[in-house]
Amino acid sequence: MSDWPDYLKEVAYSMRTQKQKSTGFTPYHLMFGRQHRPIDQDDMELEVEEEGLSPADESTDTSCSLEGLVSLPTAKEVSLFVQHQDQKRQEVHIKREEKVNAAQEKQTADYNRRKKKGSKIYDLSVGMHVLQSNLRNESRKGGKMEPKWTGPYKILDIDCNQRVALETVKNGKKLNRRVSYNQLRPYLHSQLHDARAAERDESWESSHLCSHMMRQDTK
Repeated sequence: MSDWPDYLKEVAYSMRTQKQKSTGFTPYHLMFGRQHRPIDQDDMELEVEEEGLSPADESTDTSCSLEGLVSLPTAKEVSLFVQHQDQKRQEVHIKREEKVNAAQEKQTADYNRRKKKGSKIYDLSVGMHVLQSNLRNESRKGGKMEPKWTGPYKILDIDCNQRVALETVKNGKKLNRRVSYNQLRPYLHSQLHDARAAERDESWESSHLCSHMMRQDTK
């Protein structure tokens, strides 16, 4: 049988007393307005209770009881303490809101900076040939082996929400869904690409013709 329940108290203590970066406070401090007491202090008081040592026990030395060490506060002192704690709790929550808002603004600024740095927005228009970012390359397991861009496509329309309608240049088939403007880049067609494509086509035709002639000879 696992002994993980024996460590729950320490784990909970660690989580409750860890200062959060976004708030600047520990969860326990936000909940109760004060810091958590050390675990060993709670254990010591628990052992005293389990052994039956209490102020009401006549056999217990009064020097071991709380009443024998400190005097009990008056009702006025308790009231002032409660008011002071409420005020501190309100101040903590105000500071927490300020820190959370500042953290959110920083996260938004960092995200926008990374996004702006990592992406380029091109000036696209209807009729242009473009390539589309292959999102499967990023999200799918093993997608790194796939090309980063697919296409080319021809832009048919750009709506007011910067969504682009595309069709495949090769067969003129229109894509079922519009794509985001920032997922596209211009398709740069070069003469070198045409020359290499022509060489591949010529090589394929020659190979196909040779194999056809060989089949005819065998007949």
